[in-house]
This record gives sequence, C-alpha cells and structure tokens, in this order.
Amino acid sequence: MKAYERLLLSIGSDSFPEEFKRVLLELNIPLKEFSELSGIPYPTLYKIIQGGDFRVSTLKKIVDTVKRFEIKEEEEIDKIAVIAARPSLNNIKTKVFKVQDKKYLLKEYPANSLEDCIVAAIQAEREGVKAIICAPIVSSSIEKVVRIPVAVVIPEKDAFMRALEIVASKI
Repeated sequence: MKAYERLLLSIGSDSFPEEFKRVLLELNIPLKEFSELSGIPYPTLYKIIQGGDFRVSTLKKIVDTVKRFEIKEEEEIDKIAVIAARPSLNNIKTKVFKVQDKKYLLKEYPANSLEDCIVAAIQAEREGVKAIICAPIVSSSIEKVVRIPVAVVIPEKDAFMRALEIVASKI
C-alpha cells in the first residue's frame, strides 16, 4: 500500500500523526524539507505531528506532496521487497540503501502466514520490484511463483544488509 493511501486510511482514527511520522521516515524527508516542498508552514506541520487539528486543504497538500515524492522516488530507484512479519519490518530503520554505488528502495510487505507471503510476493512482482528478501522457511515457495531473485534473511546483526547485497548482485 502506498504511503499516501495509508495516510488517508489513518484519518478516521487518532493514528494520523504516527502514520505521518512513519511516512516521513520512510521517504527520508525531514519535516522542514517537507514544509518547503508542500508549501505548508513548518509550525502547522509540527502541530499536526503533535496531534493537533488541521484543515482538509492542508491534508490535500500533504497527500499531494507525498504522492509527488513517491512517484519521483519510484522512477529513480529500483525497489526490493522485504516480506516479513510486522515486528521484523519495524526493525528496518531506513528505506533507501546504497549497495555497490547504486540506490535501492526497500518496500515492506507484512505477512503472517505462508499464504500471506505468497500473495505478497506476487503483488511485489506485479508492482515492479527487482528482487525479494524473505525468511528461509518461505523462500522455496516464493521462488516457485515469481521470476525475480529471492534472497533469504537469517535474523542476526546486519542480516538485512547482507541479504540486500546478495539480491542487488543478482539484478
């Protein structure tokens, strides 16, 4: 799901400020820079992050800016899918990695069962990712349904970075 879609879905609950912070982290945009890109004053954005009220016109600017940034980023950077349980995905702090002088965008696909993993792999391939990183227990099943490289991540220090280097070398 795209970041702007997650923002829109979080409007009905009190989770919008947290989701907005998460989106800014994923897109690697500081609040000050987002303010400049969107034309929304920094104090207004800060108030939103703190849980304050805002206008629909401000929401429209936020969503439009996130859309523009996502489209620009998707055109420039190859994407690599990471299929894992949400707690594991939450451990990934940055979404853009540089391997062998090339940038890659990690796209998260949360999954809690073998079926979820297979569906996520098919969806990731349809969305144009260049490779998939997943757990060893689901890798053989995923390799049977996709035509892109699959790397296994073993939970240990620097495991995601090692897996990223493996799939990047196969692209």
